[in-house]
Parts: sequence; structure tokens; C-alpha cells
Amino acid sequence: MPAAANDGPFEEQRQIYELLSQETRHLSLQFVLGHPDHLASLDELAYLIPKNKAAIRDQLEVLIDSDIVECYRHPSNEDARDLPSQFYGLTEHGVDVLYEYNYLRGLPVARALYENTRLSEKAQRHRDAPRPELPDAVADALSIEDTESVDFGRVETYIRERKDNTHSVDDQIAVAEAFSEAGIGPDHEGIKRSEMLDVRDIELSYQPRTVLDHLVDIGILSQTAPSGPDVFAISERRDQIVNGHVTEEAEENVEALIAHIDDELQPMTLSEDAAEFDGVESGMSAPSVALADGAGRTVRSILAAEFDVEPEQVTGHLQSGDPVDRLNTAVEAIESSEEVTKSEDYGQIVFVRPAYRYQLTDRTMSML
Repeated sequence: MPAAANDGPFEEQRQIYELLSQETRHLSLQFVLGHPDHLASLDELAYLIPKNKAAIRDQLEVLIDSDIVECYRHPSNEDARDLPSQFYGLTEHGVDVLYEYNYLRGLPVARALYENTRLSEKAQRHRDAPRPELPDAVADALSIEDTESVDFGRVETYIRERKDNTHSVDDQIAVAEAFSEAGIGPDHEGIKRSEMLDVRDIELSYQPRTVLDHLVDIGILSQTAPSGPDVFAISERRDQIVNGHVTEEAEENVEALIAHIDDELQPMTLSEDAAEFDGVESGMSAPSVALADGAGRTVRSILAAEFDVEPEQVTGHLQSGDPVDRLNTAVEAIESSEEVTKSEDYGQIVFVRPAYRYQLTDRTMSML
């Protein structure tokens, strides 16, 4: 996607960034880099990327048109059942572009994440299928077998001098070394805590959060927050982010909870010893609030106890005060009870902070 003649280098950079950052194209490139042979079939990519094959094929065509990716063919597979004959891999130009934009520094991480991904039977068959050879220049650029070794001793000494009094110091050293070997430095986008153990086959004796906090504290790692809101509000009922209309969503959930409570007061069969049984032959009645609280535990009685109000005051209490607080407290009480079942028509509003990303700092890189 070259820039127009008079657009200049900044426009070219903008276009390439746009080309590489689109989600499906970005993921396709990541999995091509992580693939053991750097040649992935469409079905392999479709298994790894949460998009349909048509959408993935369209974005691969964009990368092909931009000379980033090539469709490499293996004719001998065409007559073989259940084997792919077309594979997507980088071109020499694509390698140059990814190198210039620091994608290749993430090659060890992409490989580690790929190797720790469980494949379906079909994806595994495609991964093991015979495939063509990449051009030598491309294959050499993507080789990570002969990565230049670094002297990690200075970093280990630095960590021990500052954290030798902590029980997790050995874990700290193991994690820092894993980041170093994977090339997760200042130019890398970083990895989330949940991805850390996939980068290298390491076993920690202490919680990853504890280890990472110590390394951030002494400047071995930096911790960055992703762009966007500091907190995401998620509606359990809708399984969606509801930033911007949290109160309205909470109020709708409260009304659904009240409807659930009201459903408990529908006509029901009474036992002879029920508080409301008045000796009339019929055992059917519309139970009062007192029955709902006295003849067996109900949502109403559980919430009355939780909020320390009378059963007939539960509805009014739910509709007063902060709807998010009232809703979340009520749902937690219901879910904690073994005597009632929560309806799927309502749920909590959960507040989640985006996961931080971690990478080695410039200070650490200067010691390697």
C-alpha cells in the first residue's frame, strides 16, 4: 500500500500502520509468525481467529495486494484428501515491513503462544501437512534458532541486590529472563499477566501478580495500561459492556428482580399446616407476603434478611438508593443461598479494569 508520490513518508507510515493494525490482518500475521513453518492454511487461521473464513480470506487478499503476504501453493497436496494445498506466508517485502515496524521482535512470543494453543484435529492435520519451502531470504529472517545470546548475569545481580530479602526472588529472576529471551522489550507491545506463563515453560512458586509487582518496583519491567476507559462496566445479564448507561441497566435489572419476587406470590398449593390455611376445603390460595416469608425461604425472605427490612418493604428498598449497589447486593445474596435459584433475567453489574501489559524497560535492556 505505497503512498502517493507527493504524500511523503508520514502518509506512507500512516497507511502501513492502518494496514497492519486492522484486527483480522494483525491476528493473521501474528499466527503466521508463530506457525512452526510460517506457512498457515486458511483453515488453520480460521480455527485460531474468531472470524469466518470469508472474512479472513478477504483480509489476506488485502495483505497479498500490498505484497506483505503471498499464497504459496503445494500442488502435490491437491489430490490428497483432507490436506491443504494453499498456504499463506510472508514475502521478502513483508519481512522488511514487519522488521521496520518491530513485528519481528515479537517472533519468540508468537511462537510460544502458538505452541501452547490446543488445536482441533483438523487444524493439527493442516499444521502437519506437507507444504512448500519459503524463499531463503524469508526463511532466514524468520529463524529464531540462532538468536544471539545475551548476558543475563547483570540483570540477575541487579534483582538480587534489591530483592534478595523477598521470598519470590528466584521467581522474579525466572520471569525477567523469560521476558529477555522472548524479546519483550520497550519496543514490544507487552504481554498481559495471563499470557506470561505461556511465553516460556516456567513454574512459579508465588503468584504472578506478586512477582510482576516486585519487578516493576525496581524498574526491571514497566507496566502500561491499554488505551480506553480505566474501568469497564459489564452487565452479566446481557454479557455486554454498558459504560455510559450503567444506571439505566441497573434499574432494568432491579425491575426484573422485582418481577421475579412478584412471581413468587402467584397462586400455589398450600399444605394443611401452612400459616395461611383457614380450614376451607380448597388448598389453593394467593399467598400473602407473610407466607412468602414464613412458609419456606424465598427470594423475598432472603432479601428481607439481607437488607434488614420487613418482607413487604423489600420492593421499595430495592427501588431506593443506588440501583447498582442495591442490585449487586441482592444478586450476591440470592446466589449465595442454596434455597432459591436466580432468574437469568437479571444479574450484577461487574466493574473490570483492563489488564495491564508488561515489558522490559530501557534500563534492563542496557544491562543485557
